[in-house]
Amino acid sequence: MIHTLFSNRLEDLADSLAVLLAVPTGHPLATQHVMVQHPGMGHWLNMRLAEHPQHRVAMNVDYPLPVAQMWSLIRGVLGDQRVPEHSPYEREVVAWRLYDLLASDKVTGDNAFTEPNRYWQQQAQRQQALRRFELAEEVADLFEQYLMYRPDWIQRWDRGEETHWQARLWRLLTADAPDHPVRLLRDAEQGLDRPQGVLPDVLFVFGINSVAPLWLDFMRALSDRASVDFYVFCLNPTNEYAGDLTTEKRAARLRARWLDAHDPEALALDVGNPLIGSLGQQGQMFIRQLTARSDHETQLYRHPLGENGAGGLLHRLQADLLELVDGRDGGGHAGADDRVEIVSAHSALREVQGLHDWLLHQFNDDPTLTPKDVLVMCPNVEDYAPFVEAVFARRFDDLAETVPPLPSSIADRTLRDADATVATFLDMLTLPDARFQVSQVLGWLQVDAVRERLGLSHDDLERIADWLDAAAVHWGLDAGHKSQWTGEGGSDRFTWSQGLERLLLGFAWGDQEAVVGDRLLLPQVEGGDAVVLGKLMAFIRELRDLTRDLRKPRSVGDWQAFLEERLRQALFAAGRDFDPAHDDLRACIREFGENARRAGLQGNLPLEVVRRVIENALATPARTGRQFLTGQITVCSMVPMRSIPFRVIAVLGLNDGEFPRQRPPLGFDLMAEDGPRAGDRSRRGDDRYLFLEALVSARDRLYLSYQGRDVRTNTEKQPSLVLGELMHYLDGCSGWSRGHVRELPLQPFSEANFSGDWPGFDAYWLALARRREPRQKVASLEEPEWPESVALEDLARALENPARHFARTRLQLYLDDAGDAMPDDAEPFDPDHLDRYRLQHAVIEGVLCGEPRAAERARQHFHLSGAAPEHPLVDDQLDEWQSQAELFTGCLQRAGAAGMTRQAVSVTEAGLTLEAELPVTSNGDLLFWRLASPRGRDWLRLWLYHLVANARQPAATQGCFRGKQTEQVRHIAFAPLEPAQARDHLGTWVRFWAASRCEPSPCHADLGVTMVADDYRPSQFAGLWNDEYQGRGVGRDAYMAWFWPHPPEQGALLDALQPLYGPMLQQAEIEDAPLEVADD
Repeated sequence: MIHTLFSNRLEDLADSLAVLLAVPTGHPLATQHVMVQHPGMGHWLNMRLAEHPQHRVAMNVDYPLPVAQMWSLIRGVLGDQRVPEHSPYEREVVAWRLYDLLASDKVTGDNAFTEPNRYWQQQAQRQQALRRFELAEEVADLFEQYLMYRPDWIQRWDRGEETHWQARLWRLLTADAPDHPVRLLRDAEQGLDRPQGVLPDVLFVFGINSVAPLWLDFMRALSDRASVDFYVFCLNPTNEYAGDLTTEKRAARLRARWLDAHDPEALALDVGNPLIGSLGQQGQMFIRQLTARSDHETQLYRHPLGENGAGGLLHRLQADLLELVDGRDGGGHAGADDRVEIVSAHSALREVQGLHDWLLHQFNDDPTLTPKDVLVMCPNVEDYAPFVEAVFARRFDDLAETVPPLPSSIADRTLRDADATVATFLDMLTLPDARFQVSQVLGWLQVDAVRERLGLSHDDLERIADWLDAAAVHWGLDAGHKSQWTGEGGSDRFTWSQGLERLLLGFAWGDQEAVVGDRLLLPQVEGGDAVVLGKLMAFIRELRDLTRDLRKPRSVGDWQAFLEERLRQALFAAGRDFDPAHDDLRACIREFGENARRAGLQGNLPLEVVRRVIENALATPARTGRQFLTGQITVCSMVPMRSIPFRVIAVLGLNDGEFPRQRPPLGFDLMAEDGPRAGDRSRRGDDRYLFLEALVSARDRLYLSYQGRDVRTNTEKQPSLVLGELMHYLDGCSGWSRGHVRELPLQPFSEANFSGDWPGFDAYWLALARRREPRQKVASLEEPEWPESVALEDLARALENPARHFARTRLQLYLDDAGDAMPDDAEPFDPDHLDRYRLQHAVIEGVLCGEPRAAERARQHFHLSGAAPEHPLVDDQLDEWQSQAELFTGCLQRAGAAGMTRQAVSVTEAGLTLEAELPVTSNGDLLFWRLASPRGRDWLRLWLYHLVANARQPAATQGCFRGKQTEQVRHIAFAPLEPAQARDHLGTWVRFWAASRCEPSPCHADLGVTMVADDYRPSQFAGLWNDEYQGRGVGRDAYMAWFWPHPPEQGALLDALQPLYGPMLQQAEIEDAPLEVADD
């Protein structure tokens, strides 16, 4: 008999199953079979059975999936000799068989196959095998659908009644294995009176809302003729007959048509509950087909409102579904509450952040709620997984003790996205097509399994990144590999080969840079670091060998050995932390080999096909269900027939066009051309029924979220159709309106996020939300210990940005620390200003030091260091830079730079001893130079050294810089000062330095030289503080912005700058002259 049990609560069905499983069977250790559609349902059911108060145990219960269970039943009827353990018509096996068949003469030589032959044969030779396998996969998927939902087609094709290419291909496929599932099923139906194997006495079917009519008929035949009892446990949102319900839209069309025909039945048309009619069509079709074959029905419905009829909006909605009534009629509901929460956000991240705050409120308000009571679903979990990890996986030390932590686990992630080891394994299969960018290789080294396999530490990786940056490694293994992209005759510049060679030879050469041949040897590798360099070189050599070996076609067995030994075992460390990844990779490689061998595949396979197979296998969610129902908040994808009850259910990503999900049919999909039949499944129908099941499965609260605003323009966006239908339904119920949709602000630090009914919990965002007033007054710190002496260079560095000096020395705050910057993948294509500065200064210093061929050496160093772009026009640019440097050198030589010496001096002023090395020319004057436009720090350094020198004896000081134009030189000169006057000015700076050690000061040097100048206008201040066309504003400095998020008051700032920079600008003599004139 077929017994059907219906309920609107899955846990009640599970309890009934527990009672039936407790009934003694023929053998106490006999295995009971409960067919489920998804492993997650089996996992939940097993836990539910083990928690049943009367049994407390779930033992010897197997949870097969429908196809496996039906194949087992067929084997039980026809016997093991006729039916193998695994079907040769599994999709993965059929794909390999079709891959072989499509290349056979039977297909390529037959004009009937012109369409599929053209599809893969018109590709480039290297891509033909991959395109053929992709076609085989698509056709195998279609054949699987035909076997399940169009068995009559298969039987006609077997009889030769169809002549199109798919029918012909099917007959060629079945020539070697005529016992396909439809034929075996028909034979099994005929042999039910004399089964050749063992059939179960009882079979349970749990939580399935869609079964092909083919299998339902087989179940009916097994029940009638083989005495197999079936117990089908079916979740049904309504206890009323809904098989003839229609949607409101279709009902309106029918009414209009019938009224035009004066048909009185038009007025009697009833849609019942519109949500059941719209969302439940696919499930109700299955229930109608199931009840038509059922012998006995049991109804286990429970009213959501209970005996007293009390409940919130969620329970009243579920009651409407159960009773199949339209809640918008007859006065509707009593009112809205927070049992159903609909939220609009600007992005997926804000959806997750809003859910996080809402859940914290639920845990605060309900002490009985635990993380395992919460389910979070989204159409595709990969779209939300990074945000869930960022928002939920964090510390809560900053929260009050009454706020519970929110542990979460993310299920249904693909193997590739869930594990870095698996992702890197797949990356290794792309090596023949890789450019070996430096960031890509460093990314592989940062994977723990690879790093530990090589025996490298995180500090080693930082050193390696620094080495590669110094060695100008950007991309390409060597000149030959690089020429695959650049053409023949390419050099090895910017490649791994030249970079590693320079580092290795530099280690052997010594601790100084040296030019040997056409190589600039680098001294970065020292002592024990050579071991790290050796490991890096071994890794690159292994990648080079893999790149070569992966290009070779191999047999299936050879590919299995290669993937196991050369990739998995050779590149990735073993250990407890990496066991799951190794298990997944081993299973994937094993299944690849088994499927190909079961298909009888012969010959060699190219890498492209093998890579496609492995990628497909690892692009599926983890089959073990490791992260599903772990006792934490479960975050997962919306999977059909896995609607499990939870106290709180949240559904994210209900966006227009994204849910319900759609899969466009293939151009040669015959089912799409034929049109739908009763019992057909569709992705769209699955999703609509899944949403309906989510409405029914939430016990206490339902949280629905969508992206209702554009993140850039803030324009309104529509929700998913299913959410729109629910909102339309609720809008008709009194007490609820679209005004109840809660809109999250764009940013988590918005003030609106910390007000209203659901304020946020994050103290960090709250700090940003509070209005920050300008910090005109900051509490002073105690004066630190007074140093015995300070180097004048350190004093100048402190005074050029006092706020930075205070933050670093007193607060240990390093705001502009760039961190571990990765080397750039892109080679230099155009020299920049920093390159010009370095080259010109190398030329100038070389000439002033009397080095022969200084310019030639500087240019050679520029080329060999990897800073120069690899194009012929770069030398023209270098000629221009060299000319400017030589002209500037002439100016310096006439100023006495050629005989300049360093004179150590020590001056004590205001209780501080300043030590400096003065650059003194042959005539006793000081000379400073920099071939760049003078900035505030240049002025400050020039003035401080001038004061220290004149504190001992009068001396002139001159600075040479680039003028306003590139072809100009700017002379800044200070006349000699009396020692007393110099000491007076120097004391002012020392006292300011002492004060700046106790509290931050906005007296930045760039502000000083501009604001104190005679031509300064107050209207210029905004440009000085913020970005302007000439450069970056002072207010953009990380330390200035930290202490003064808003500009300080201009008048007070000018009063503080005047005594410091006023005397300097009054003493300065400025002259701009063309370089050529200066050189003459």
